[in-house]
Amino acid sequence: MKKRIFAALLCVIMLFGMLPITALAAGPVYVAWIGEIGYETLGEAVKAAKSGDTIQLGKGNYTLYGVSSTGHTKGKDLTFVGLGADETAWNIGALVPDPANYGTEYNGDYSFDGAGTVTFQNMTLRSGTANYLGFIRADKTVVENCTINGKTFYWGYKSATFTDTTFNCPSGDYALWTYSSPTMNFENCTFNSSGKVINVYTDYSAGKHDIFVNFINCTVNNTSDPNSETKQVLNVNDSNMGNFKYIIHISGENKVSGISVDSTTCSRLFGFG
Repeated sequence: MKKRIFAALLCVIMLFGMLPITALAAGPVYVAWIGEIGYETLGEAVKAAKSGDTIQLGKGNYTLYGVSSTGHTKGKDLTFVGLGADETAWNIGALVPDPANYGTEYNGDYSFDGAGTVTFQNMTLRSGTANYLGFIRADKTVVENCTINGKTFYWGYKSATFTDTTFNCPSGDYALWTYSSPTMNFENCTFNSSGKVINVYTDYSAGKHDIFVNFINCTVNNTSDPNSETKQVLNVNDSNMGNFKYIIHISGENKVSGISVDSTTCSRLFGFG
């Protein structure tokens, strides 16, 4: 009997003795990878990244809001790849925009200020419903196979390209304004809207240069109240452009439902609001 009790106590002592070793063996938890090198935070990954690198993201919510672009993203071309729209999400700007900044750019996201080409693939990008949201002062932005929730103004200051991307417009509001990008490309995109889709308008760069909007093989599903105001897919306001123009290229097979024909253009795809 004494031998059995001694053996049992010895087993318990050995079990507790192994616990710290097991905990230490677990090691760090990585959320982002460049090649085979893992990083515990997204900030550490972009700081270590070289221009041209691809950063793989795991499951979860990510943001660089509040992180200075200097020493992290400035001067770099970076690609961020998620696990899919249901697994990886990126928050654009503050989780809750500051009411004191409504009507200004200061609710925008400066984490890519001075970056080169920034690419997002296979994730959900989340924005709010306030005006003047988005990524401020990156040269080019590319969004591929993503879902974008909310409203945005700021994308690439040289060009913005959206491919195979789904836009979920805020209720009764636009998915985005053609605000900061001289060229905006939408190809094979889907817009789920309720009255408004894209506002072809800017005050930031009005009268400075032509703005090109290319709309190719896209689908618009509008489900607004038939008695409420519904804008055409591309709602054009060029009243402040001076001698410059919005130049719109519409091509391919575009499908539009729930939007009426504009009385001036005779089109569901573009009109003059």
